Amino acid sequence: MRKVLLSLLLLIAFNVCAQRYLWSPDSVSLADPNYAMDRYRDLLRYHQPIMYLAYPFVEPVAHRKVAFIDGEGKNGYWLEGQFSYRFVIYQGKYYSHRFFQRIRPTLDISLLSRLTRDDSAPLLPMNNKFGFGLDYLLSGLDQLKNENANLLWATLQLHHYSNGQADSFFIDNPVQRNNYIGGDFSTNYYRILLNFTNTGQQKHLITTSVGYERELPLWGQLSRSTELKNYYGDRRVLAQFQLIKKPKLVTVDYKNRATRESDTVRIEKRRQLGFRTEVDYIIGDLSKFAGSNKWRTGWHSYLTYMPSTTNEVGFVVHTYLGRDYLNVRFDDVVFIAELGIYVKFNGK
Repeated sequence: MRKVLLSLLLLIAFNVCAQRYLWSPDSVSLADPNYAMDRYRDLLRYHQPIMYLAYPFVEPVAHRKVAFIDGEGKNGYWLEGQFSYRFVIYQGKYYSHRFFQRIRPTLDISLLSRLTRDDSAPLLPMNNKFGFGLDYLLSGLDQLKNENANLLWATLQLHHYSNGQADSFFIDNPVQRNNYIGGDFSTNYYRILLNFTNTGQQKHLITTSVGYERELPLWGQLSRSTELKNYYGDRRVLAQFQLIKKPKLVTVDYKNRATRESDTVRIEKRRQLGFRTEVDYIIGDLSKFAGSNKWRTGWHSYLTYMPSTTNEVGFVVHTYLGRDYLNVRFDDVVFIAELGIYVKFNGK
């Protein structure tokens, strides 16, 4: 009976520790044979794309050659929403071949749109990105068991990117400007990222990434819009930085409404703060982009806060400077600031 009870306690301990592998490599969690693999999965989970629903403030930085009309965002915007997730196809286990312990293939989906404040509040054409990704751990697998781990892994992605529209790329106007309501935007790209993470003795997670992205000319329904050549940008240098603080443990007293007595229950919550910045710089020929300033740099910054890491909804502040990241609107140079709801699958 004692052995059975001990086994149950260990099983419960493993399940609890599995919720916080990245932050608590104690003797009990280290005894789990799949500890290293779970920690690797936790690490990758913290680097998922950021999903949100937010109120955007959009301000042009460069002069707009043609004023917005109704349906393009003439009166501003109500909401911007992004759903982006890398769905796992396969994850290695402790008994897998060492090569398969290192890899994680994914199906990548990303959808983004804005709701305008114009008449009837139309949705602008969406960013539709889909494709495949692969993460591969370059560091030794033994590093996953170190409290202060330094981990290096590579990310490779191949995506199709379009807005689902079929109208002309430019508006019918003597001044050339992209068609924001129905312009046909379609391209493909691959990107390679090299990511270095330090776990900071379990106090924080710091990741620095550098990478390269290149557009690909495919065929058929995945063909690239011919108007993009020397205009949108064929190659990009990428850089990212992320800081995730260890979840902060706080206790909160709630009135117990399950009984008639006026007692309270004490609940432990883990709150977490994160910061991410993503920068891309276009290299190569941009001779068709109007003006001497080609606006090659795009810069995102995200500040996220999770009131409870066991839930999946928190708050986000997002800023951006550069060419608009909403597909065919890339010829509109803007500053964007947003405040809204942050959504995270598999919250821990």
